[in-house]
Amino acid sequence: MHLKYKLEYFFKNWRLCVHLLLRTKRFGVNGEWWSSFPSIFGHPTWKIILNVFKIYPIIRNYKAVKYRATKLGFLHPDTVKKLGWGND
Repeated sequence: MHLKYKLEYFFKNWRLCVHLLLRTKRFGVNGEWWSSFPSIFGHPTWKIILNVFKIYPIIRNYKAVKYRATKLGFLHPDTVKKLGWGND
């Protein structure tokens, strides 16, 4: 059940997921296609490409997203439970 909900959640919020995992400056900010204001946490394009090849920064960003969603309360507790992140 968790995998089905994770895929459904990803497809519903894929732009925001890409922004958070790759740390883009304008794409996907607040779930939009293109933001008029850059994200203060965004990386330049060359660094995004380098991080895709390194893979570890993407895993680290995923862990940071998970932490913000669960421990800091950025997502509703029911959503966290459905994603399977509530056991940490």
